[in-house]
Amino acid sequence: MISKVTPVKKVCILTDHHISINPRVWKEAFYFESRGWTVVILCKWQSAEMLKKDRQILEGHNISYRAYLDMIPRIARPSKRMYLRVRRRIAGEFQRMFGTGGGWSISHAPGFMYRSAIEENADLYRAHLECAFFVGRDLVQAGKKVSFDFEDWYSHDYLVPERPVKLLETLEKFALANGSFCTAASQSMAIALQQHFREAAPEVIYNGFPEQSADFFEPSKLNNSGSPLRILWFSRTVAQDRGLEYFLEALKSYDHPVELNLLGNIGHGYDKYLEKEFPFSRHALRLHAFISHDQLHTFISQFNAGLSIEEHVNENRYVTVTNKILQYLQAGIPVLASDTMGNREVAALFPSVVIANIYEPAEIINALETLRHFSVDRDAQQKQFEATFSWEAQEKKLDHLMAGLGYGRAVTA
Repeated sequence: MISKVTPVKKVCILTDHHISINPRVWKEAFYFESRGWTVVILCKWQSAEMLKKDRQILEGHNISYRAYLDMIPRIARPSKRMYLRVRRRIAGEFQRMFGTGGGWSISHAPGFMYRSAIEENADLYRAHLECAFFVGRDLVQAGKKVSFDFEDWYSHDYLVPERPVKLLETLEKFALANGSFCTAASQSMAIALQQHFREAAPEVIYNGFPEQSADFFEPSKLNNSGSPLRILWFSRTVAQDRGLEYFLEALKSYDHPVELNLLGNIGHGYDKYLEKEFPFSRHALRLHAFISHDQLHTFISQFNAGLSIEEHVNENRYVTVTNKILQYLQAGIPVLASDTMGNREVAALFPSVVIANIYEPAEIINALETLRHFSVDRDAQQKQFEATFSWEAQEKKLDHLMAGLGYGRAVTA
């Protein structure tokens, strides 16, 4: 019998951030690997510590992880690092003063990414984050197949004068009109992109993670005799403008004891702010160093509730569905969430998500009272999560998108 082999296809994933802080990239890389593709990730390396974490994530996988630009101190040439950093700073100033910063106002070296991508000669390119959108446009114009991922609405995020908003809008419209396909992190974002650019809406690929064991830590039982409501908020960085200040202000008027747990690296000077606010007479603060992703699920499950609060500082924050709210639900705990379109999108499916206007202390207090008496069927919540938000559910959507391009699994018959 003659063996027929379907030619193996190659995907090149483009990103500007270490994959240890951009899980969407490594989840996609694992997806393509599981479907028989040759997978290459091109990334800008900036930290030896993060690179070590990146490689730990990729252990046991047949995925090539390469730097289109190595900016790690003591490895990259100091003169090269200085030149690229100064060039980007100048581009940022041109953008701020004249609105003409170009690609260098987006990243240090888009040209390096483009040349590295062309050298890979991939069958499909996957563009993540702003620099990859800039390079992705050039790749499409060079005749390459490129799909674009809106993890954020880039032109409506971090609205500082140095940010090339008009250029980013041009790139986003190009991606929606010319990409092999586009994906977005929430239905709210997909609809907003469709309405703003008058192009077809991207497919929604939520930031969910693979299905987890149903083994949970059981949190302490709440009662009226004074057991604290143990609440968790986590992020890579604990800092200002994340909504915590409004929550702390509401706590001052809340009678039932709360143990607020913050997981993450404390931003510069924010520890002094926290010291000033705590201790309250009734409430406690617990700080936890950031932990690896594989430990997070079990850690989250020991709390009574999670905080998913975002300030409405830009349109992106308003329409996104964060990793945070999804990981709380996957771990089987209820959530106090700020009143955004993204959070309401999740709350429509999960009654354990309590929405509150974080700018109104009374609404936060009412939400805390609701959570204090809330009972969650953790197994049922996890099953519902897996059906809607798990990475396995998102992979089915990617299968459909890839089939639309004429790609299937590389198999031997």
